[in-house]
Amino acid sequence: VEFGDTIGTAVVHVPPAYHGTRPFPLVLAFHGFGGSGEEMRSETGLDAIADSLSFIVAYPDADRGWDVDPDRDVLFTRGLIDHLARRLGIARQRIYATGFSSGAWFTMRLACDEAGLFAAVGIVAATLYEDRAAQCQPTERITTALVVGTADDLVPFEGTWGRLSADSTIDLFARRNGCAPTGRAVAYEPDVLDDGRRVRREAYEGCQDGTETVLWVVEGGNHSWYR
Repeated sequence: VEFGDTIGTAVVHVPPAYHGTRPFPLVLAFHGFGGSGEEMRSETGLDAIADSLSFIVAYPDADRGWDVDPDRDVLFTRGLIDHLARRLGIARQRIYATGFSSGAWFTMRLACDEAGLFAAVGIVAATLYEDRAAQCQPTERITTALVVGTADDLVPFEGTWGRLSADSTIDLFARRNGCAPTGRAVAYEPDVLDDGRRVRREAYEGCQDGTETVLWVVEGGNHSWYR
């Protein structure tokens, strides 16, 4: 993909149901530090989900790591979306972004600075840095899901110096989405993997413009992409 005077690359998966006769939803999946689009493809298993639910998924490759050069990365993201829209046909109102670790930090930047591009974002194993939190002023509300593990030693659930906790991160997006300030509705998911770990869903109520804001807590979960 050419954008400006730079070239970026991505792995793209097109589901069998695509025949070019109608626009398809698009999911962008941003890999973690030191990874690649191909590794993200293997780690997430999103191709199979895309085949089942009929959406296109693209796995962009970072230049030096996501958000090292945020202006470059945002331009690349915009260029990739435009490229896929020209080549394949994309449902512009159904573009989604997700990321793992540093890819999730970049996904949060997109949610803060480019919310108008996306219908929703999914953030896995990352929380906001304090300086970014102060600058996060999205122009539109955006459905946001944050997935974190309570035993993540790289991104502590309770936060650390310069980095918000998982609770404070999702609270910020809830405020931006105009959710009711009455706390979250908590429910536990079935242990379908039978691995003894419980997954807690904490959803805000009354979010504006049809948005949802949800914290998924993997009790005992580490720094992983959860499948």
